[in-house]
Amino acid sequence: MFLRCFALSHVVRSPKLQHDARGAPALNTGTYSQKSLRILIKILIIAASSFCLPVMAQEQHGWQLDSLHIHSVSKPEAQQIYDLLLKMLDRWNAHDVEGYLEVYWNSPELLVVVDSEQFTGWQHLHDAYLNGYPDRNSMGFIEPQRIQVKLLKPDLALALTWWSISFPTSKDKVVGNTTMNLQKFDEGWRVVAAHSSTADM
Repeated sequence: MFLRCFALSHVVRSPKLQHDARGAPALNTGTYSQKSLRILIKILIIAASSFCLPVMAQEQHGWQLDSLHIHSVSKPEAQQIYDLLLKMLDRWNAHDVEGYLEVYWNSPELLVVVDSEQFTGWQHLHDAYLNGYPDRNSMGFIEPQRIQVKLLKPDLALALTWWSISFPTSKDKVVGNTTMNLQKFDEGWRVVAAHSSTADM
């Protein structure tokens, strides 16, 4: 989009050439004075801006929900997904593994990847969380930095989350982001695939 706008804002005709008595090309300074050239440039920039604004607006509103601009939600389904993700984070902070996993599709086809570790199927993910956190307090507390939701189809959505986890008993901190594909079932929206990248701070 930027290149398209950039190109349009720089479309300026080259001054026309005329030929002198010897037949050699000479600049026709009468065709474009400096003043008229400046006016032409302004007209073209305004035209380019009016073309680019709808494109920019369309791209900026491609996400139906952005937690940084939560005052306006264009789709009720996006709000439902946002509320579901907040519930997911709430259950994590309550150290409720079972409640946290309710958001995921309870199917052998569920796919979750955390860094380089892959979990195939809800039961695999469930067992990994139970075994990975025998002391639930070691889960820490997660704080969302940003959540974006985009509806791809009436029953399919994409969500991006940025978050951090802190631990009361230490100064350690984990930051990360998660990309989630969600699908709408009879029981509501569920995460069917997810990938998280993390880093220790």
